Amino acid sequence: MARKSVYLPEPAFEGEIARIGGEEHRHLVVARAETGEPVEIFDGKGNVWAAAVVSVGKREALARIREKRSIEAPAADVILAQALIKAAAFELVIEKAVELGVTRIVPFAASRSNVAPARRQDRWHRIIIEAAKQSKRYHLPVIADPVGFEAVIAMHAASKILFAERGGGPLKSALFGAPVLYLIGPEGGWTDEELVAAKDRGFGLVSLGTGILKAETAAIVGGALIRYELEQNG
Repeated sequence: MARKSVYLPEPAFEGEIARIGGEEHRHLVVARAETGEPVEIFDGKGNVWAAAVVSVGKREALARIREKRSIEAPAADVILAQALIKAAAFELVIEKAVELGVTRIVPFAASRSNVAPARRQDRWHRIIIEAAKQSKRYHLPVIADPVGFEAVIAMHAASKILFAERGGGPLKSALFGAPVLYLIGPEGGWTDEELVAAKDRGFGLVSLGTGILKAETAAIVGGALIRYELEQNG
């Protein structure tokens, strides 16, 4: 069984002892963590401490640090720009993007987005943390505040990809190295004006096959294919 993970963004140790409070303490209580049980503490920046539970009290848990290791960040940055879609679908995209090793997530409003921009950073960050724990991704991706389509296509990257339901070509011919920025549209798809604007800004249109995928499915499949190609050629 995998060790329980504890996220402490700014861990403060007292000698060999780590104090765990708040949401992370609650999770240990719910998971029935026991004295002597091995856990791992990570800060989201690649630092990981192996530890053992000393006690789980009403307000905090204590863990004794045994060793520290550093995990390298992903070799290639992959940035997902996801059009705003319904909350449950967008949250699924965030969770799976973390599992895939996406390094940055940029929500944006497309012409056919049927959801108004909103600040949900606290909830999104919690989803990122839980997905990182499950997938043992020790570098947390950054998630930006929602922006407009023009701001997204103005972003710089070595490879700029827009996954399109029409007029797209193969992925390999659009990959020129990292960082890779890939765009996923809303449930209603891209407008002709958006496709033209993206192409004018150097984006390659890429197809995910003959079927029409849901936005959240396209985000997951597209990200997985990009990671695969980068690792094959890395």
